[in-house]
Amino acid sequence: MKQHKKKNAATAERAVLYDTADLTKHAKELFGVKPEILQGALFGVKQKQMTKAQAQTYIQAFLTKEVMQ
Repeated sequence: MKQHKKKNAATAERAVLYDTADLTKHAKELFGVKPEILQGALFGVKQKQMTKAQAQTYIQAFLTKEVMQ
């Protein structure tokens, strides 16, 4: 029963929406990247709010993207 409560608490914590401006402001502390990296990752994204997990997904996709010449 305790594991179920911990799992629900973790899921609820991940579901919290944050303003992208706040995530960018604290990018170094939250994701270990400069704010410019998060800005680049979110370029063209219309969402004004997202979870930390969503932002992390955008960052990983951005950092692993192949550079075009």
